[in-house]
Amino acid sequence: MENFIWLVPALPLLGVIINTLLGAAALRGSHHHAPGDSHDTHAADHGVHHDNGVRRVGWLASAMVGLAFVLTLVMLVQLLGQEAKVGEENGRFFDITYWQWMAAGDLRIPFGFLIDQLSLTMMLLVTGVGFLIHVYSIGYMSHDPRPTRFFVYLNLFIVAMLMLVMGNNFVMLFLGWEGVGLCSFLLIGFWFEQRDPPWAATKAFVVNRIGDFGLLMAMFAIWGLTKNAEGGALHSLVFREVLAPENVGSLQFVQTAFLGTQYTAAGAIALMLLLGVTGKSAQIPLFVWLPDAMAGPTPVSALIHAATMVTAGVYLVIRTAPIFELSPSVMNTMALVGVATAFIAATIALGQYDIKKVLAYSTVSQLGYMVAAVGMGAYGAGLFHLLTHGIFKALLFLGAGAVIHGYGDEQDMRKMGGLRHKMPRTFATYMVGTLALAGIAPLAGFWSKDEIIGHAWYGAEGGATHRGIAIFLILSSMLTAFYMARQVAMVFFGEQRDKSIHAHESSPLMIWPLIILAVGSVLGGLINLPGLHPLTSWLEPLLGEEAAPFHVGLAAVVMVLALLSGWAGFTYYRRAERRIKATHRDPLHRWGGDFYAIFEEKWGFDSLYNAIVVQPYKYLSNVLGKAFDVVIIDGVVNGSANLVGLTGRGLRTFQSGYVRSYALMFLVGVVAVLGYFVLR
Repeated sequence: MENFIWLVPALPLLGVIINTLLGAAALRGSHHHAPGDSHDTHAADHGVHHDNGVRRVGWLASAMVGLAFVLTLVMLVQLLGQEAKVGEENGRFFDITYWQWMAAGDLRIPFGFLIDQLSLTMMLLVTGVGFLIHVYSIGYMSHDPRPTRFFVYLNLFIVAMLMLVMGNNFVMLFLGWEGVGLCSFLLIGFWFEQRDPPWAATKAFVVNRIGDFGLLMAMFAIWGLTKNAEGGALHSLVFREVLAPENVGSLQFVQTAFLGTQYTAAGAIALMLLLGVTGKSAQIPLFVWLPDAMAGPTPVSALIHAATMVTAGVYLVIRTAPIFELSPSVMNTMALVGVATAFIAATIALGQYDIKKVLAYSTVSQLGYMVAAVGMGAYGAGLFHLLTHGIFKALLFLGAGAVIHGYGDEQDMRKMGGLRHKMPRTFATYMVGTLALAGIAPLAGFWSKDEIIGHAWYGAEGGATHRGIAIFLILSSMLTAFYMARQVAMVFFGEQRDKSIHAHESSPLMIWPLIILAVGSVLGGLINLPGLHPLTSWLEPLLGEEAAPFHVGLAAVVMVLALLSGWAGFTYYRRAERRIKATHRDPLHRWGGDFYAIFEEKWGFDSLYNAIVVQPYKYLSNVLGKAFDVVIIDGVVNGSANLVGLTGRGLRTFQSGYVRSYALMFLVGVVAVLGYFVLR
């Protein structure tokens, strides 16, 4: 099996190549409407699609990802049955180098894959959930004029994420890291004819570059500062060399300056890595790009938020845990960043009306849980929540896409209502995802979220700080239940508020992925069920983390609080049904007032960045465009032309054709020569 590991990323890449070369033929003779047009034009089909060319493109792309998932399962079985390697703490892994990729001086970068417990777990999520999103996209994008391009980008997204989690060195991780950034730019801005998608894509790309800078600087520092057991420079970026205990420990004894302050090398590198995490995993203060990413097609939102891009930051922390553990202060900072993000994003979700933006801020909040968990050293709990969240958040986004698809492309929840009667299957699966996200037993979110809160509350090493983190995580959990109950009440209950829209259920091609994900949302807790802890046991040789005890009392209190909060939200919005209109303020304004306005305005983050970054940058670009470009650049070019023209006009007078002019010039020349010799 080791010889076929390369097939996992190669299969989706093959889908990219085939669809790029042959995709145009699949679209020949197809009939589509323009992107962004209302689905009312094909509502009579009730999601039944007739474009076989488009379906071939989609099924090819889906098959490549599905085969990659099957290979990953086979790899899992083989790794489980592998004998532990003698002398290796992490006894089960495949570390294969295919060729020497880069060589310059002391720098040697191999092209190879590291398949261990962590990377294999991430591969299962990426390929499994990615496959379902691909299948769903066949139905969702069948009326788009560019499905070939869409599926090429979608396959490429999977390839990039697989390179990120499979690479055996920092450079290959960075290649995948930048690859998912590029693919997110292409997919968020997929409907570039519209106004918002290009801006959202650019925003995501630019904000992520800030985090990418941190990761790149960390890589330079790791290569230059890590020493081997003999005290010499290691000069390596290979994970199993850099992160080996005898090598990574040297970073604790090397002093370096970072941002004007003296740190150990481990502390400085951990800070730079944390900057990368805040960008890619959408943490404060770099979370502003993720909600705007909703401008892309809904399957893209599901892929970014559930299985690929935003999980990369959490994966990076777990992969480089030996570095972070050498700097407890950075770990505490990371935990505080995570809990602040979880709470603030949950409050912002209360003030959103776009069905996808509620879920987007929910993703930011849940990522805060994961970052807080790994910041407290609970790597297994963080990865557990990453996995369960990937399942039920994909379900919620695809469910929201089914609502949008069947409701004339409308995304404003204030114009919806009563859709449980028109979309019963979508409603049933959406409720499963909602309960899982709210942390209601026995669904997956209950087990993973409780494990994080339990670690914060009972973790002996954290003291009062971790207790404070636990309290805010519980408050965030209550807010999550409230805003999801609000969303369900506005979308699925009451009367349909916009009677002009013909609502209908989606096709089986879109519903079946929802059903499978709903089953996963119910059974996902088995991944790390208390008492058994299969995930923690699976990761223990790699992370050295033992299973935490399950605290029934705390779990019951947290769930009861979530139930009460959800009941309050649902009841309030059901009773305020008549006041829910697109032209009216939210019913919560009666009680929240200015506080609720802050939530609606996203705590002013977008306005602040617009004032201190965007507008000054635009002003500077205008000044440079008008002053520097026009006056200096154009001035030099135009001035040179004018000088040549002026010189030509002056010299042209000497070529008059009159003998008397030539005689005069001859006389002047003779006098000048004679004068020179006389005066010398």
